Amino acid sequence: MPDDPDSEILIEMNRIGSAMEVRAVSAGDGLEVAFAVPANAAQSDIQRLARSKLAYVRRKLSGDGGGKKPDGKGGWIA
Repeated sequence: MPDDPDSEILIEMNRIGSAMEVRAVSAGDGLEVAFAVPANAAQSDIQRLARSKLAYVRRKLSGDGGGKKPDGKGGWIA
């Protein structure tokens, strides 16, 4: 298996009206993310967003800066 856990990503897309529900699963570690995009979004944009979201969630789970507010008052920066 390659060093990059996102080297292979399985993507499922379901159209719901004018939106597309996307579920992406990393084949390397089984991490899953879900998000919505416009139904006319390009496949390359969906794949790039899936990789970015998987990397973000992986960093957040590892405790390596997941976007927590620097003031220590809780909440998340979106």
